[in-house]
Parts: sequence; structure tokens; C-alpha cells
Amino acid sequence: MKTKNKSLTAVKGEIRRQKDFLDQVHAARMAVRGYNTVPIARRATSAPKLLLKQLAAPAAARTFNLLAQGDSWFDYPPGTDLIDCLHTNHGHTITNIAVAGSTLNDEAYGPVPRELFGLPLGPKQSDDPDRIAELVHHLQQGSAQGKFQALLISAGGNDIAGEPFFSFINNARSGLSQINAPVLDGVVNGTFKAAYQYLIDTALAAAADAKISLPIFTHGYDYPWPDGRGVIDFLGWKVGPWFDPVFNEKNYPFDSGNSNAATSGLQTRCDIIAQFIDSMNTMLAGLAADAKYAGKVFHVDLRGTLQTENDWANELHPGNAGFSKLADKIDAALQANIE
Repeated sequence: MKTKNKSLTAVKGEIRRQKDFLDQVHAARMAVRGYNTVPIARRATSAPKLLLKQLAAPAAARTFNLLAQGDSWFDYPPGTDLIDCLHTNHGHTITNIAVAGSTLNDEAYGPVPRELFGLPLGPKQSDDPDRIAELVHHLQQGSAQGKFQALLISAGGNDIAGEPFFSFINNARSGLSQINAPVLDGVVNGTFKAAYQYLIDTALAAAADAKISLPIFTHGYDYPWPDGRGVIDFLGWKVGPWFDPVFNEKNYPFDSGNSNAATSGLQTRCDIIAQFIDSMNTMLAGLAADAKYAGKVFHVDLRGTLQTENDWANELHPGNAGFSKLADKIDAALQANIE
């Protein structure tokens, strides 16, 4: 039996029932990373000492009160991320409800995670609120700085990276095309598009209900560097790599001792993954171009910003300098499109 997405009325009812839990989870997260929610003028007295060394002077441009929902590009504990850079480099005040490792499916349809950096905040319950309720709750509640002026969304990378990647590519020895095109098209232009539309439509309806203007900004990542680097590999505990194991299993080897991308196999891997990134960006740009979202949804194309291995900390995440370059582009889009 087909189940419809939750209506805004149903979501608001869930918020009423779960408000205390939503506020408790948010307070726990903010205790760790709440410096983003502090206006730049007060950050010197509010940011953790280790982050003070990273803080740069804000640009001479407008600053905004933002809400962010996303994955590890918005919440990357081992280093800085896009949200860190938008705050420290550009002065924006950001309430960040992103959780590293989140999929688009999680953000659109999943429950609020009861963990922070992998540490449990309490046992899971069958009636835990959905993340769409968490999003609407914060959107309509606002922050200490007032109503939000824009929503940032980062989602989709984890739905493809890792084990899911296996079904997207064909074996190099199969005689088939490298990409399993029907699977890619069905996921990106079917599953992903529907999930993004649900997120966007619900956020816009909640904003209208709260009588606020809330432009929404999406991005489709930059071209990853599938060279086998992960985040950590310590005593059997591994985070990443996400692409290298599948490429090896599908007979797309990479010789890490060969610095020539063309002959090492790296260029072939990069070209394959570029098709995924291009497909996602085309879909998101198409949503932003839809007449019903005119002036409400904006897609920031980050492709081609990071050009070298040194821009990337691992297969999936840019390094600190890389995130800073990407944040510059997002800030430019904010400046151009927020009235």
C-alpha cells in the first residue's frame, strides 16, 4: 500500500508531541558545536579555544541568520566543513541540524538521530520524531537572532557512496557501459528528486505558515577524488574509503604509486564518478529552474572548484582549504539571492 508524505498539519502535530525531545537533542548538539549560532561579533568569547585559531576576519558583506540541514559536508568532526567556513570566513550565524553520515533518505523520511559523533544520546524509541519535523520546528521557531533568512540543504552523497555504489557501476570485464544508466537515472531523477521535492515543499509551506520568506539553497558536491583515502583506520575501526573497494571489486584498479592519473587508473575512476555528480547537479538545477520554485530555490554549482588531490582530505571530504573555497561560492549565492 502506497503511503503519502506527511502533510504540514501532521508534521506540526508531531512537533507538539515531541517538542521537549527536539529541544533536548538540539541543546546537546549545540553544547558541542553551538559556536556557529553565535553572531560573529561575539564569537571570541563563545567559540571553543581550538577553533579560535581558525577564525578569520569576516568579509565586508552582508551576514545572514541561516538554518542548515545536511550530511558531513555540513557536519565534519575531523576538520572544518561548509558551515564552519560560512560562519568563520563570512560571518553568518547558523543553526546547524546536520548530522554526519546522513543520507537524503534520512533527511527526508528518517527519525531524528539519537547520537552525536557516534555517541548515544539515549535509547531509540518507536515514536521518535522525523527529521522533517525537526526541520519545521526550527524553521518556525527561529533562533535567538530572529527569523531565519535562508535554508541550506546538503544531501545525496551518502546514498551513493559506500556499499550502495556497487549497483551503480558495471564490471570493467562485462562488456557493458561503465555506468548502470537505468539505475542511476531511476535513483537520481526518481528517488532523489521526489525526496528533495518533499523537503523543499514542506519547508516552503512551513515558511509560508510562519509568514516568513525563506529561500532554499542546494548544492550537488564537487567531483570526488577516488584514490582509496578514508577518514580513519584504527585498530579495525574504519571510516572510508567509500569508492575504492567497489572499484577494485568491479575491476577498475588504481596504482597509487603511479603519479600519472591517466595510466594509474585514477582518471577512469574520476570520469565514472563525475557522471554521478553531473546527474545530481542537473536534477537539482532543474528543480531550481522549475517555475513554481522561481525566486524560492537556488542551486549552487560547486563542480570544478577543487582541482587537485591536495584539495581533498579523503575520497569524500575536502580538506579545510577546499571547504573554504566551496563556502566562498555558497556565500556568493547567498549575497546574490537573499533580498
